[in-house]
Amino acid sequence: MNKKYLLTLFLTAYLATFLRFYFNNILVVSILGSFLHGFFVSRTLSKSKKEILLIGFCSCFTSFSGFFHFLYQFIIQGYYLKLFIYLNVIVILNLIIMYIGFQLSRKIT
Repeated sequence: MNKKYLLTLFLTAYLATFLRFYFNNILVVSILGSFLHGFFVSRTLSKSKKEILLIGFCSCFTSFSGFFHFLYQFIIQGYYLKLFIYLNVIVILNLIIMYIGFQLSRKIT
């Protein structure tokens, strides 16, 4: 792999992690990350740029482990109905937001 590519990937992941810490809200981060993921997927970019944006930024920004930690707190507290509702709402909402990002990106091009 190219050193410039790895450095760019590292810096992008660092920026995403910093922004994740700054927002500190699972739902906002999840929605924004889904929108950006849909937006970037629709763009005509080189393979390396898509990898940097999708793997480096979106993956570090949305942090799947943060999402599961949020849901795990409901299990610990015994809120199983709340867990079921949040899980479904968040997944469905994120799919809709990703689709909106995808469609918006296509209209811009």
